[in-house]
Amino acid sequence: MLSESVQAKLNEQIQKEAFASNAYLAMATWAERENLPNIAEYLYNSAEEEREHMLQIYKYINANGGQAHLENKLDKPKEKFKNVLDVFQTVYDLECSVSRAINELATWCLQNGEHATYFFLQPFVLEQQEAERKVSDIIVFIERMGHEPRQLFYLDKQFKKFNEQP
Repeated sequence: MLSESVQAKLNEQIQKEAFASNAYLAMATWAERENLPNIAEYLYNSAEEEREHMLQIYKYINANGGQAHLENKLDKPKEKFKNVLDVFQTVYDLECSVSRAINELATWCLQNGEHATYFFLQPFVLEQQEAERKVSDIIVFIERMGHEPRQLFYLDKQFKKFNEQP
């Protein structure tokens, strides 16, 4: 059975994962409005990934005698962006924020003897590290290629390759 304190920490992480999912949906909407379907698809896929993380934590709490919950008071994500580089810099900041939260939670679990939860969180820790690296690479790609309107068609087509990667 999960302690009350670890349940509270995990429920906080659920809120952060839900916020991240909503933030990705807001960015996908921006990409759709800008007629960047492959970039939008990348962002929709990322929203689904964050939602899946939220569900994994949700199920972990419930399966281990706790009570998971999602609060109805999530912050509103940013919806306006200057350009595609601004979107991916926002993505990078979002991923770094989620990484910090997961790392802090894992550290707290280890320091407080919540070893099973610590081990449960390890795939999240590693996945966040990979997500940061991937978004960093995308930002470099966008900066090198350019994000002026005349480059956006080609840039969007390149995201089809990103979407095909596991």
